[in-house]
This record gives sequence, C-alpha cells and structure tokens, in this order.
Amino acid sequence: MLHWFAAGGHGGAHLVRFRRKVQPHVTQVRTPRTYTSSLGDGPEGLPTGVRFRPALPEEEYAVVAVRRASGWTADTVGQQFRAMAEGRRDIWIAECDGYLVGTLTIEWLADDRSLADGVAIAHVSNLVVHPYYRQRGIARGLLASAEHAATLKAFRSMTIGVDEGNHYARTIYERRGYRWSKDLHAPWGRIHVLARRLVAPTFTP
Repeated sequence: MLHWFAAGGHGGAHLVRFRRKVQPHVTQVRTPRTYTSSLGDGPEGLPTGVRFRPALPEEEYAVVAVRRASGWTADTVGQQFRAMAEGRRDIWIAECDGYLVGTLTIEWLADDRSLADGVAIAHVSNLVVHPYYRQRGIARGLLASAEHAATLKAFRSMTIGVDEGNHYARTIYERRGYRWSKDLHAPWGRIHVLARRLVAPTFTP
C-alpha cells in the first residue's frame, strides 16, 4: 500500500509523497509492471530516475492530489478508478524522488469507438505532470509507457485529445508521431483528436 501526504508552503504547489509498506496481500491482488530506463523490455528513452507503472486501487486520493496541485479538476478520478476496476481503463503514474509527479489514463473502450474500440484502438487522456517536475521528459515517458502497454495488448493505434490552443501539449504529441484525426466539441471548447500507429515490440529469443 502507498501512503501519501501533501507538502509545500502556503499558497504554493503541493507534492504528493508516498512510501511503500510491504503487504503481501496487496502484491497478490495486483502486481504492477514497473518500467524504468534500465529495463530492457520497456520503451526506450525514458528519463532516468523516474518509475512508470500502473496505479494501485488505493492510490486514488494520491492521483486526486497531484491533479489538484497541477491546477486540474479531479472530479472524474473516482469514475476512472471504477472503470479501471472494470477493466475498461488503466491509470499510470510516474514516481520521482519518492513523489508521485505525473499521471495519465489509458481508455481501452470508449463510447466513441473511433477513440477506443476495445480491440485495436486505445485512447490516452488526463495526462498531468506536476509543475515542479515539468521539462524533464516525464510527460513523454508516461506517453511512451502507455503506448508500450497498448502494444503488449496487441492494440495497433493510439488516440489522444488536446484542447484547442494548448500548443505545448500538441507539440509533445506531434513529436511522437501523432497527427490530427478529427475535432470534438466539449462544453469548454474544441478538442483536437490526434492519432498514431503503434509499432509492436520485438522480442529477441
């Protein structure tokens, strides 16, 4: 189980700290697959000193805290964790210096089948990196880990949405090969949906 607490000065951004306590029954229920830059079977080019792995069910409030610290709403986090329990989504997190510093959601099956169809197309959403840890390749590492997880499930393409005007995020995605697919209209404005083909991992016997 991971425990967390908020840290930081008055009016400043808060980090989410957690430490692992050895509890065999948690490991037996769910054993996270952890990616670091030293593992040969994970995606290449991950930032050093950062661990990327699926979130545990008991880390819901840690994800809520890091989203709020990053200036994002956390209203749908509970829904995302319920969908994870149902197998429709996975939530990935990034750890650095003992802190939870980033998160994203992989949607395997969406109402809009052009975004995620449960078979060949997966969708990434809710990509957040704590302000103190930006510009370190963590967003790219989360995205690369999500793509790798999708290829291991035999998904062939990935979609991602970016709000109109968010040029910084769109640049990150386009550098990874994402290209415009279509536009969606949300209550807060237009969302550009980008997509890319995924390359299946190769295994050396």
